[in-house]
Amino acid sequence: MATQETPSFDFDELKQEVVNRLVYQPIGLLAAVVRTLPHAAEEGRRVVEGPLQTAKFVGDMAAGVVKARYGAQINDIEDRVSGVRRTVEGAADLVIKTAQSRVGGFPPNWSSSAQDRPSTSGDGAATKHRTPHEARGSETVGGISGYESMTAAEVIERLESLTLDQLGEVEAFELEHRRRRTILGRISKLREEFGE
Repeated sequence: MATQETPSFDFDELKQEVVNRLVYQPIGLLAAVVRTLPHAAEEGRRVVEGPLQTAKFVGDMAAGVVKARYGAQINDIEDRVSGVRRTVEGAADLVIKTAQSRVGGFPPNWSSSAQDRPSTSGDGAATKHRTPHEARGSETVGGISGYESMTAAEVIERLESLTLDQLGEVEAFELEHRRRRTILGRISKLREEFGE
């Protein structure tokens, strides 16, 4: 019969391994954390700041390219959206005023002129009396005929040929109606060029 050899077991080695893993390693880890903790924020900033700066630079470049390539179209779209918003807000105001007038009399700021007062069409919808001139959108503002139907780009093309008084009329109209930033900004620059 063959004798089995039992593996030799070194208890001193096992004891040393247990002490290393349960005592010395946690103490060493704690010492390393304490040593590096004051510098951890700087190290984290260094790791993160580079990619963030790169991402910001790339984003700025992309925005610049888009603005350079599509700036006029974006401005035109913004102007059209502003026009739609004003139209919707005007219609909402008209509906509210009409409802107020039917429920509790005319509000104090309600105009008594037939041109500004709403009436109802045969279907009961509120409408505003407009002159044929207003209906066509052919109003002349600052010497520019058909102003209301023009895009901002079309108006800007004509601004340089206007006098300071005409620029003032266009500016007043924009401030009261559409508030198109591109037009107002160009008027401001033209005034600076005129030395006003």
